[in-house]
Amino acid sequence: MSTTTDKRTNVDLSGQSGVEFSKLFYETMDKKRHLVSNLYLDDASLIWNGNPYVGKENISKFFETLPVSTTDIRSVDAQPIADNFVQGRTTVLVSVSGIVKFSGKSSTLYSESFLLTAQQGANGNVWKIVSDCFRFHETLS
Repeated sequence: MSTTTDKRTNVDLSGQSGVEFSKLFYETMDKKRHLVSNLYLDDASLIWNGNPYVGKENISKFFETLPVSTTDIRSVDAQPIADNFVQGRTTVLVSVSGIVKFSGKSSTLYSESFLLTAQQGANGNVWKIVSDCFRFHETLS
């Protein structure tokens, strides 16, 4: 297989993984919030509208403070990160945008970027979040 074919396969697999992970993440966030921290590495970081949370436990505590949500994913893009930047670990950058509605609030556009790394799990490799950056889109007036 040529290097070009290998890169194309990597991009295709990253795209598929990004879509599957995004569906899992937002379904867990909306319906099983108490389990969402299981998708993060122990030392992961979350930036939520400019506010930092470091460590799986702190991220979990923050998510518990949020109202019930309903998320509508509108777009997902995922790209593999070159091995030489991540010490050969399988890593993907996933960018998501959509609409989220928190209970008692109006619907809001958002974007979120996940840096994922493959980790060995009981049933093979699983994606874990290394870093997560969430931002509401504010309307300019």
